[in-house]
Amino acid sequence: MCARHKSLHPIGAPCPRCTTPPRRHKSKNTRRPGAYDYQWQKVRAEAIKLQPYCLFCGTDRDLTGDHIVPLKEGGTNTLDNVRVLCRSCNTRRENDYRKGKRY
Repeated sequence: MCARHKSLHPIGAPCPRCTTPPRRHKSKNTRRPGAYDYQWQKVRAEAIKLQPYCLFCGTDRDLTGDHIVPLKEGGTNTLDNVRVLCRSCNTRRENDYRKGKRY
C-alpha cells in the first residue's frame, strides 16, 4: 500500500501513481504462503472502509486490521476474521496475547 496515496498494489511492486520505492525489508510473515499478501491488503482495506474506527477505543486514526483467530492458529484472511483496531490497541492486544491473556 502506498502511504501517500492510500492505494493498494502488490507487495514489492512500486506504486503506479508515484515514484515511492517499495519497502526494502519485508515483514517476517510475508514468507508464509497466504500470510500478508495482496489479498490481505484488500480485506484489511475493506474492513476499514466498513468500520472506520477502532473497535476497542473508538479512535479513527492509524487504523489496522487484526485477525480475530491468528493465522498461526488456523485463521484466514477473510472479512469475517478481521476486526479494525488502531495501532496502539493492536499492539497492546498482541502483547497481552503473548502473556497468555486473550480477548
